[in-house]
Amino acid sequence: MALDRSAIVLPELPREEVDVPELGGAVLVRGLLLRQRMEFFSALRETEDRYVMLAKLLHMTVVGPDDKPLLSEAEWERFGGVHFAAAIALFNAAERLSGLNPEDAAKN
Repeated sequence: MALDRSAIVLPELPREEVDVPELGGAVLVRGLLLRQRMEFFSALRETEDRYVMLAKLLHMTVVGPDDKPLLSEAEWERFGGVHFAAAIALFNAAERLSGLNPEDAAKN
């Protein structure tokens, strides 16, 4: 028998609070939505260097309480130019939560 819609439990995207003193406190990092993942992969195909996509990934995954992007790509570019280590730490969290980290994928 086919599932009834009411029986389906949709999964929650993984989320994690990351302390970023350079921004003034903790921020919420979440995994990518399907559309965002496809957009990220499509853009990645053009460059093949995932670090070039740092600002794009942070824009898509670092969100406010309303689940909307905390900063624009341009703002993340500026932030990362001044606070490189913090931007990389957020990028690593976003990759891990989105299942994009190549090292994690190799383990599975």
